[in-house]
Amino acid sequence: MPTISTRLASAADLTLVQQTLYLALSWDPADPIPPIDRLIAHPEVARYHEGWMRPGDAGVIAEADEAFVGMAYYRLFTADNHGHGYIDPDTPELAIGMDPGHRGQGIGTRLMTELADVARTAGVERISLSVSSGNPAARLYERVGYQYASEHDPELMVLDLG
Repeated sequence: MPTISTRLASAADLTLVQQTLYLALSWDPADPIPPIDRLIAHPEVARYHEGWMRPGDAGVIAEADEAFVGMAYYRLFTADNHGHGYIDPDTPELAIGMDPGHRGQGIGTRLMTELADVARTAGVERISLSVSSGNPAARLYERVGYQYASEHDPELMVLDLG
């Protein structure tokens, strides 16, 4: 079995951010999505990668023998331009995507834990995310400490870093 290593994301990792989004959005094989080049160009998806590594962006990448296997990253949004997990301009929204062949091995937990450490060091107080109803990844999010934000928005989860 190859050794899994992690590293901080850089501005040069835009392609991996886009691949992460594709993996995150294609979690349900019963609900096919467009090819990656069309999907990442959609405005609802593009906001998650355009201008990658702007202030407030951070990510951790997992690799096996230097090949990409997954990534967790977050970015800040504004009230005028935000994603589905938006809370406020000081709370970054997380995205995570794993290569299907590497799921269930604890790599996602490692990525999210390391990213939470990065956030704490940066002074981030909490991280949010949006999870689709029925997505089995919700169990991962709960294991690493994310909690549902309210009964009124069952897809919004928050990790308190305090």
